[in-house]
Amino acid sequence: MKFLTKKVPNYFLIIALILGAFVSYAFTKNQHSNGDEETLPTTTSVNNFSSSCNINISRLAGRKFIKPLLYAEKSCEAEVFTSLKGSINNIIGELKSKGEMNTASVYVRLFGKAEWLSINEETKYQPGSLFKVPLLITYLRLEEKTPGVLQKKLMFNDITAEAKQFKQEFMKNQIQQGQSYTVKELLKYMIMHSDNNATMLLFNNIPTSEFEKTFTDLGLDKNMTKSEGVVSAKEYSRFWIILYNGSYLNFDNSEYALSLLSQSDFDQGMMKGIPKNIMVAHKFGEKGNTTSHCLHETGIVYAGTIPYLVTIMTEGNNQSTLADCLQKISSTIYTNIEGFTK
Repeated sequence: MKFLTKKVPNYFLIIALILGAFVSYAFTKNQHSNGDEETLPTTTSVNNFSSSCNINISRLAGRKFIKPLLYAEKSCEAEVFTSLKGSINNIIGELKSKGEMNTASVYVRLFGKAEWLSINEETKYQPGSLFKVPLLITYLRLEEKTPGVLQKKLMFNDITAEAKQFKQEFMKNQIQQGQSYTVKELLKYMIMHSDNNATMLLFNNIPTSEFEKTFTDLGLDKNMTKSEGVVSAKEYSRFWIILYNGSYLNFDNSEYALSLLSQSDFDQGMMKGIPKNIMVAHKFGEKGNTTSHCLHETGIVYAGTIPYLVTIMTEGNNQSTLADCLQKISSTIYTNIEGFTK
């Protein structure tokens, strides 16, 4: 038969060899990888120049036959954010020169194409109340595993020692001594009002291992959960990415978590830099002593056609000026992104 003896063009053989090599590499890498991170090569073209940019893929381990996808992102920053990054760096430099802050880190991610930027990525901070978000995630995960957890009632008998040691400047509402609350009610106090007493009551009623699992599942160090633990803006943003993706909790609980976060009553920071008609799911965190203060805020801004995530972490000498710093950085990010996502 002629088609069995017909000569195959050389370019078909070259293509077959390239595809075979790639498949072999991918299969070998998958068989020998012990971690939860995959890296797939890709190429991006910007201004007619090609540059290598890997795709980092994070998967959830622990099952025999599947490794669910948590998130995927490019390993390199987006070229489209070059101007915005320069503007943010200028603001940080100006605020530092005025003594309004000592340092700041910023992570911005535009959902859709996973485009992101990161400033002072290596700097880590004590998170303060930002860790109330992974605690919320932990309880919702436990509810999925054992339905009824959210309806369990807990009695608040006394202000915890941890809460006595740290006065929250921006807290508005808190639970009352001598009353019992369901876990679901306590989660609302913790997220909407950032109540430390509700937080400690919740934290003291779950195994530490369950809270740590929420971190290790996302590839984060469990030591971050300790009182002296620190985290970077980019690392912390993973909790928000998996909520938006609905890739860690089920869809209903992911939606519920972000709905609660959209009702946060803190309005002194980055919210001042965003129009009031824009929906934002956000959380602030504060930590400090007599010589140094940290004030952070993070959230998803549902503006334009594509929502974006922003995490701003700051450290300085005055909580009030740090709130103004959050506002100025947030305003610059909103104005820039709102322009090219319409």
